[in-house]
Amino acid sequence: LARFLTPTTQIERGWMNTHALNLIDVEKRSLRHTVLLDDTNLGAANPWGVLCTPDGKYICVAHSATHEISLIDQAALLAKLSKIPRRDESKLDDNAYEALPENPANDLSFLNDIRQRVRLKGNGPRGVAMAGNKVYVAEYFSGSLGVLTLGASGPEVQSLPLGSEPAMTLVRKGEMLFNDASMMCFQQWQSCSTCHPDGRMDAVNWDLLNDGIGNPKSTKSLVLSAQRSPVMSRGVRPSTAVAVRTGMKFIQFITPTEDHAAAVYEYIKSLTPVPSPYLINGRLSERARRGKEVFERAACNGCHSGPYYSDTKLYDVGTSDGADQGAPFVTPTLCEVWRTAPYLHDGRAATMEEMFTKYNRGDRHGHTSNLSPQELKDLVEYVHSL
Repeated sequence: LARFLTPTTQIERGWMNTHALNLIDVEKRSLRHTVLLDDTNLGAANPWGVLCTPDGKYICVAHSATHEISLIDQAALLAKLSKIPRRDESKLDDNAYEALPENPANDLSFLNDIRQRVRLKGNGPRGVAMAGNKVYVAEYFSGSLGVLTLGASGPEVQSLPLGSEPAMTLVRKGEMLFNDASMMCFQQWQSCSTCHPDGRMDAVNWDLLNDGIGNPKSTKSLVLSAQRSPVMSRGVRPSTAVAVRTGMKFIQFITPTEDHAAAVYEYIKSLTPVPSPYLINGRLSERARRGKEVFERAACNGCHSGPYYSDTKLYDVGTSDGADQGAPFVTPTLCEVWRTAPYLHDGRAATMEEMFTKYNRGDRHGHTSNLSPQELKDLVEYVHSL
């Protein structure tokens, strides 16, 4: 649960992110309850795999960033939830329901007496499966298989190697740390990948304090960020290397060791765009080829130039408002733009079409006002192909 409506002034008690389990009413196809998996002063970052044991005793949740399994007493959970109004039965609107004191989505102590947090021996648990009384967990970064044997005296934990381990290169170490909250965040509330899954973006506006307060901006993809400078929407950091270190201090609230920061930077530097699904056998479609001509005719290539489709300069293209009124923004790369909606610095444009039409007053962001519907479709196809 990204709690992005508040400025990122702290991280304690789930101020920025909490982690939750949704219970779904399958027959009604509706959300029944959301239950927080964190403890009051200890996050359970990046939940991944989940299963219910066949005997109905436990719900098991893998926490990929804290290297744990939650074993939740299923009967006790349902008994506690039965005393709380269901979301789909409540007469309150969504906002009022969210504010209910008994809403488990706001209660960091809800699972205190009915859940065990079991620390695994491997790193990065993701998928979970079960056979007999054993829960098996894919420990992604240690290349191992975690095994929890459930018994009357409590779970017994093992980690089984799966063949030989690849060398721990700086990039591999950086990816591991990028996905880690146990070492890389105060009280384990989040990892870098919480907001940047796979190094990309979560499509959420965050009010980071690097460029003021009260001016939230959409998370940026980190792909090719290390090859360009300055970085951040307003260009407030001279390089990704600097942004990594300041982000650890002021987003994860730790003082990073230099070897950890250097490794995370190397991982980010290794990120490369994946081929666009709009390509046909790796080449531009006929529509995209026409769109390329429109792109140049509309003068988009004046700023979106070079191998990364960005001249890395700052411009005011008429989209800034509020606390950022009149402020310039760094030209973003168009590489992988097909997967980074919504668009503009605050995500106001749900689609590329909206960005070229609804949010391009006075043609300050490319000469698109006189494009025909077909030309607009061709332009969008080309940009999505990059």
